[in-house]
Amino acid sequence: MATDKVTELHYLELLNDIASGERRAGIHLAAWAAKTQNPELKSCLSLVADRETSHYHIFKRRISELGHSWIENHAPEFEERLRVSNSDMPDIEKIRWGKSQQAQRQGPAIRERYEAAIADETVDPLTCSLLRWFSDVEADSSSRLQQSYARIEANAG
Repeated sequence: MATDKVTELHYLELLNDIASGERRAGIHLAAWAAKTQNPELKSCLSLVADRETSHYHIFKRRISELGHSWIENHAPEFEERLRVSNSDMPDIEKIRWGKSQQAQRQGPAIRERYEAAIADETVDPLTCSLLRWFSDVEADSSSRLQQSYARIEANAG
């Protein structure tokens, strides 16, 4: 059980943000996987949703191992994303909607933040190792999703 330390780690917010984002991503991707009729997309979404949910648990545990408690951050866009994922909207429209949402994001991307932490010598070695592994898995998941989306877009004309 975590007992919050008085001295906060400068990268604790990043770990919380990753855990929170991965939890939400697992939920909305699983919802989309449950709605799609495309077997290849369903398989891809399910795999990535499982990974995202696993990442949430792993980062939550790492935060606890560091003596802190995970605190979910607020994401005002999540309810809309979940509504779209749960909707009967065609997959191609969900893909276009997601790309539009991504293009509107402001500030440093989470990837930029964890890559900076990996290069930061003040981040403990185990957390750096975890972030490197996470970076590799996220890149693979992104590639899988992009390939799936590209096939759907190509078929849509």
